[in-house]
Amino acid sequence: MSASQDPSVAPQLLPVSGAELRRDPALHEAVRRVGQRVGVDFTDDERVRGELKRGREALAGTGSATAGPGCLALLLVIVAAGLAVADQISPPLAVHRTALLAGAGACGVLAAAALVWAVVRWQRARKDPVFAAYREVLALARAHGLTLTHVPDWLVGKTDASSKPAYPLPEVAPVGAARGATQPGAPDSPRGSGDARLPRKPAEVAEWEREQAAGAGGWHLEGGFLLLAAGGGGAFWAYTSGTPVGYAAPALAVPAAVAVWVAGVRRSSRSARLREAAVAYIAQLKAAQDRGVALPELSPQLSRLLEEDDGTGTPAS
Repeated sequence: MSASQDPSVAPQLLPVSGAELRRDPALHEAVRRVGQRVGVDFTDDERVRGELKRGREALAGTGSATAGPGCLALLLVIVAAGLAVADQISPPLAVHRTALLAGAGACGVLAAAALVWAVVRWQRARKDPVFAAYREVLALARAHGLTLTHVPDWLVGKTDASSKPAYPLPEVAPVGAARGATQPGAPDSPRGSGDARLPRKPAEVAEWEREQAAGAGGWHLEGGFLLLAAGGGGAFWAYTSGTPVGYAAPALAVPAAVAVWVAGVRRSSRSARLREAAVAYIAQLKAAQDRGVALPELSPQLSRLLEEDDGTGTPAS
């Protein structure tokens, strides 16, 4: 399977590589001290990838585990509300009002307990000491002048691209590079050795980014059905009003709907091809990162692709 067909390549791109962290002696020492606290060598790329994978899977499992208590809490709230007004809906139950209110209160307490349990478990997963330490490592890297390719939303507790992080990277004052450390270069110049070079962004990837930023597409299916509905409405009007000209509506609407759907299929195929190019480009960036090349910050669209393609193969919208 090629890199462009393998959706698991995307999440393997690290915010910063171990080679970058080791290049500055002062940064390397600071990262080593942070890693000692939690028993993780954050300059070991494979170990970091494993920890990040564990974190994503743990949060996904926590989300699934907390969905049940969340639904239970909602049902208990509905039951509590129903018990609280049951005597008003059915007057004969008024003699049991005390018992009904007691039952409503018990359901409310159980609902609150279920919600608290779900929230505590969710927060505990995000406060894992390894991930807290990695957030500190990323803050140190940024303070020493390194560029982070991206910061995973799940790592900082962001629910979507526009939300504020619940666990932002800690504030670290900028630090001057240690004597002898390699200074950050231009985005197109590597800081590795040999023939390692930053791969150029293909035109297809740039086009995909523009389309994602503009939010283009997604209306063809609905547009086709609207045209069919308009044609059906015209035929109904012609039948009920005795106006034969109305029968021209379905004759025009059906071909137009088919044309819109065909255009939608073509656009979908083209978008899938452009997205595949973006995934392949991320795989190339990952390979360059493994060779010690300094990577630039990803565009918001590519960063979102990393989140959406979280090793599950879920297509980007």
